[in-house]
Amino acid sequence: MSFPFTPIEGGSNVPSESSNPQHEQEELILEETTYDAYVESVLDESTGFFQIARDMFVVNGWDAKAKRSKDTWYHVQQSKIGSEVVIVCTCPTSKPDYTCQHEYLLLEHGSFLFSSEGSPLLDMGEEVILFSRQADLEEDQWLNHFSCPSPNKRGLGGRVVVVYEGSDEGIGHWRCLKDSAACAHIPMCRRQFSQLVGRDLEGHYEEPSETRSNSGYPPFQRVLPLTSAPIHIGLELDSSCPCRTISRYQFRPLDTGTIKTIPSFTSSVEVQTCVCKYRSIGPDCAALGIFNYNNKTLFTQELLDEYTAAFTSSETPFSAWVLVVSRRYSLRNQVFCSAETFRSAWFAYVKLQYLEGDMNCPKCGPSPENTIWDGVTLAFNKKHLLPSLEPPTITQPTSIVRDSTRYLADQQLITDSYSRSLIRKVVLGPPLLMGSGLEDGDSSEEGEDNDTAGSQPTKQTKGGKKNRQLLERLDAIPTTVSRLAGINPPLARLFGVYFGENAVVQRLVPPDVYKRFFVQISSDESILQMVNATALQDLKAFLAAPTKMNATTLVHIPVLHGILAYTFLTTNELEATSDVLSICAWISQRADAILGWLKKDARPIPLLTGNSHEKPWMETGCCYGMPKIRDRPVYPKLKYDTQPDSGGKRGGKCSKFYSQYGERRLTGGIMCVWCTHSVCYGFHCIPKGEGRNDVFSALITRWEKPPKRVIYDFACALGPYCMTREPDFFAETQFLIDDFHAVGHTKCAPAAFLKTYCAVDPRLRYINSSAGECGNSGISRIRKSVSYMSQDRAIVYTKVFLSIWNRQRILSM
Repeated sequence: MSFPFTPIEGGSNVPSESSNPQHEQEELILEETTYDAYVESVLDESTGFFQIARDMFVVNGWDAKAKRSKDTWYHVQQSKIGSEVVIVCTCPTSKPDYTCQHEYLLLEHGSFLFSSEGSPLLDMGEEVILFSRQADLEEDQWLNHFSCPSPNKRGLGGRVVVVYEGSDEGIGHWRCLKDSAACAHIPMCRRQFSQLVGRDLEGHYEEPSETRSNSGYPPFQRVLPLTSAPIHIGLELDSSCPCRTISRYQFRPLDTGTIKTIPSFTSSVEVQTCVCKYRSIGPDCAALGIFNYNNKTLFTQELLDEYTAAFTSSETPFSAWVLVVSRRYSLRNQVFCSAETFRSAWFAYVKLQYLEGDMNCPKCGPSPENTIWDGVTLAFNKKHLLPSLEPPTITQPTSIVRDSTRYLADQQLITDSYSRSLIRKVVLGPPLLMGSGLEDGDSSEEGEDNDTAGSQPTKQTKGGKKNRQLLERLDAIPTTVSRLAGINPPLARLFGVYFGENAVVQRLVPPDVYKRFFVQISSDESILQMVNATALQDLKAFLAAPTKMNATTLVHIPVLHGILAYTFLTTNELEATSDVLSICAWISQRADAILGWLKKDARPIPLLTGNSHEKPWMETGCCYGMPKIRDRPVYPKLKYDTQPDSGGKRGGKCSKFYSQYGERRLTGGIMCVWCTHSVCYGFHCIPKGEGRNDVFSALITRWEKPPKRVIYDFACALGPYCMTREPDFFAETQFLIDDFHAVGHTKCAPAAFLKTYCAVDPRLRYINSSAGECGNSGISRIRKSVSYMSQDRAIVYTKVFLSIWNRQRILSM
């Protein structure tokens, strides 16, 4: 098997590249010339660069080769985190290590071209903004561009551009530049546009149509199979390209082509009798491009590599592929081998290949800061399980024993569960506004003949239930304020300002930042999910100097960052108010106390010595790009430590369910870890069912330092699991749920979601949290084949697929 990689010293594979200083200098000059043209185009207003908020801009795409704007739109956010100015653009050329044209212009000319006054995007809420309106060539026709927020995502990553081309009467075409015509953004923009023009509009959608020419298809004529490759296949007058255009492009220059066949030969092989008297010594044939399977059956390496290319590109079981090849052979009156023979030969062949050194992303390095973990339903039958299978969850006789580690109850910020439930009852739901009225279906007077109401019992029942819930929320306000006063008086006063009885009487709609804050502090999760060690250090630094600049550094605590930003904006003070500072100090003390209690056993986990040898991954089913450096510790006082998480609900703190996969006839699949570039850093087979122990044990045994962020479907439960066992190791790690899996976590607090942090720190936009799902979709191609394999073959088959997957990703970088 030949891979387009150059092996280098140290056992890793990287794409071979050539460095040309003259070429690099020419590219640098070209970039400078392109940037100058872009700046001039923006100043001439030929290219759009609109400021829609103090920290948010909408910009045109830029064609660097043609040096003109494109009909694409992106958002750029400029924010200040401490003394650092952070500018992030959503265009495809913007990377963590590369500044795009839009970012550089804003960095170089932003203070001169744009205003620093006005409100930041944080206080715009879910607002639709019409940022461009231009007259079209036709009469009464306008081209309107909107910046629209997403319903379930805030900040830079949640805004998209919607285009409406038509009249103010609503006769025109709506187009979302992100989603299809049936997206949620177009109705939001249509409602906003209706208010702007003062009409009730009905938008029209235009679906792009594809037209293809029916001409140019010559009638198909069956001919005899080829017996030898033709010398030359020339282009003819009716040769054309099958591209999807209105009319086919006819050939212009002449070209040559060759036909690829899978030949079958009968040859003589020289062998020598072996001393074992059962088999014969035969030639290696590798220099000839041939794989000698058993001196009787020989395969070309090209044929074996062709199957590798096939099953890594699409779902291709051995039997299906052998059937296709057999039919090709039958056209030449030849017989191909059986599927069993080819399967055995292919596995023998790939075991000779160099499959190491490709589980490492050249951009993220050997220890990526952001890792995405996900269990994949890639499993084989339980009857094929062998004792050699050894996932990282297995403890060893040399493992360190932590006798003092115990479960710690009441790790929440507010330990009283009844107070937490009262806060959520008042805060969650529609705004509590005095005079909002009861439902009409529940307001009929006693004795009134209400036949109409009686004919709609369902509506009355729903209205009555809603009214009872509203009254229960209103009745809970005094008790909530009273109980909060016993916990933290400044917190009770802050709650009373926005959710108290006076706020209800004044019909005050509380800002979203305070709603998110009280939802977070009333959650049933540990305080360390909200404030880890890194966030705690930033919070202590802010308390030491509570200035507006230091408040911007609290991006690791989004709810505090939100209320502080809102406080500074509305009060125009240089320092935070005393009540807010008291609340911050209370949060800091509580997080410090919980973290200190967990750090009882400060002994580091001993590293494995150089004499320790890791077993081959083909046997253990545990294959990572990093060597094993520790054994998993033992926690005898944790009752369910090494037991897998059973399928079903994860308890009252989360509404998400564990997968039932692996609890029947198949094993638990595999656990994979990915970087943000969809490069797999390793995997291990799970004997029974996926659980938190798989992620914890893999990190402990392989990572010298833990990643800054662990993104996992059940991060809300993984964080407490890891912090209970190894608080020193995971103290600075954030455990986050990606956007794809966030839907089912209806009971989890905002601090558990990656999108919460992306809303306050635009730098996190570069984290592709869907990288794991992208890899999983690729792995699904081999799910069926693996389900029928034995353990050793399933491990090898999976490793070959991931090696090819990684190398393709690395080559495309």
